[in-house]
Formats: sequence, C-alpha cells, structure tokens
Amino acid sequence: MSACPLCLGGPARFACKVLLYADCELEIHDCPDCGAAFYSPAPSPEQIGLCYPAQYFEGFFKQYWQDYYKGRSLALSLARLRPSGALLDVGCALGTLLAGARDHSAWKVSGLELSREAADMGRELNNVEIVSAPVALAPWPDASFDCVHMNNVLEHESDPQAALRAAVRLLKDGGRLVMSVPNGPVDLLPNRILYRREGRAALSRHGGHLFFFSRRSLTLILEEAGFKDISILCFHFKMGMKARGWLPGAWRRLQPSPMKRDALPLEEYRRLIPPKPGWALYRLRQLWRRLWRASWSDFGCDFAVTAEK
Repeated sequence: MSACPLCLGGPARFACKVLLYADCELEIHDCPDCGAAFYSPAPSPEQIGLCYPAQYFEGFFKQYWQDYYKGRSLALSLARLRPSGALLDVGCALGTLLAGARDHSAWKVSGLELSREAADMGRELNNVEIVSAPVALAPWPDASFDCVHMNNVLEHESDPQAALRAAVRLLKDGGRLVMSVPNGPVDLLPNRILYRREGRAALSRHGGHLFFFSRRSLTLILEEAGFKDISILCFHFKMGMKARGWLPGAWRRLQPSPMKRDALPLEEYRRLIPPKPGWALYRLRQLWRRLWRASWSDFGCDFAVTAEK
C-alpha cells in the first residue's frame, strides 16, 4: 500500500481492475484523503504508448467543425480577457481549435501535441504552429503566453504536477489556465461497478486515462503548482447518468476493439471532415449547455477549470 502520488496522503486502497487497453489489465487504487484514483503500479511508458496507435487522432477529422467552433468560442472569451495576446493549446491534436481562435481574434496561437503524425498533419491542414513535445519540455521561454488551454490532457499525463508547473512557467503573471478534466470518481464509476458485480476489468471511459481526479485533488495540485482564483465547475450531467448505467447502452464503449496501427495519407483523412454547419446554431447550443455547470454538484462526468497565475 503506497502513498498517493498527488497529495502524498493515504495509504491508497485497492479500488478495482481496469483494462488500459485490450490484454493489459492493471489495478486501480484510490486515496482516502484527496479522493483521486490512479494505476498502482503505474503503467510503463511502453504500455502507455500502446494506448495511442498512429491514427488515434482520426476522430478529430470527423469532429473538425466542432473543434473549430470551440476555438471561435474561445476567441470571444480571450477578447474579454484582453484584446490580443498569446495562446498555447496543450494536446492540440490537429490544431483545429487554434485555427478557430486565430481566425476570430487578434491572438497569436501555438500548439503542443505528443503525436508527431497529428502535429505534422495539423500544420499542413490548419497552418498553425504545432510543436511535438510533452508540456514539461515545451521549448518556449518563461512567461511566453497569456493563456494556456488544456482540453482533456491532464488525466493522460504520467506526472500531472510537472505538467501544471510547466503551465505556470509558460504563463505570464496574471495569465489564465483554461482546462477541462474528467470528474475522476464518475469517470471510473462504471469500472468499479462492473468489477464489483462481475469481477471483470473493462476499459476506462476513454483510453489512456492515468489519473482520475476528484475536485479536492485538482484543487490541491493546482495550488501546489502556483495557481490561484481557482474555479471548478461540473458539467456533462447526461454523461453522468450514462456513467451510472441509467441509460440504454451506457457502457457499450467499455469493450476493447482492435487497434489500427498505420496512419493514412492526409488527403484520405480530409474526406472524413463533414460539411460545415451553421455557427449561430452551434453557439446557441453551447450557451444553453453552459447554463448547466455547477460548483455545488459533482454528478456530471467532467470538470471545467479556470485558474490564474
């Protein structure tokens, strides 16, 4: 029984077994002090790498306009923060969000993406600066950015504290971190239930999650990294219902599927991009969904986090 790697409390307790990917069954332990859960022992770098076959980013072509409009919406928020500045998107995949933010604001945009194939395709597809490197090794000087954006990235980091410290280093004083992170206890709930009922391990809700953060554990590591004015809002309440198995087919995606190994040429992926939808309808839907964000409830599947350096 080991100490929690996030808060150093504990000792951590066995929670369940989970498939990191097909044929890789590992134990999950959780911390009674901060409420986070994690693999124990931690997966090796080789095991983590197998969570991301060469074409794992294929889905980003299918949701191209969704990501572009997310960037356009972010541009509106950035303009309220300041008229111009520098934005870094960590885990930017194809850089489509960056393209949306660039095209609709006066901000300069840059991206970090671990997948070299995704970074190469993103530079060609969206004409944005994308560096293929982990955030802890980001090549920019200190205080280079006014905003760091991290969408569903922190839970994939083998050292989340180092990732947050790197974000602090890259931000200017008064700079803002905008981050979305799965609500760990809800994210892991189907795996706990299946293991308790049937004694079997299943895939986590999204492959490659190494940490399952509670609200308390997120607050602790953000403060430790040097962030202040931390806001954590819970959302995706329908997904929270699915995580509890309350909706038909809720756990269908928890079964492993064959992993493809070879990436396709960019032109073949381009065919996956759907027709461009209307911006006004997307924006109305987004504003409606934002009404359903709560600081007082942890029922939903995800957290929206903002903090300042």
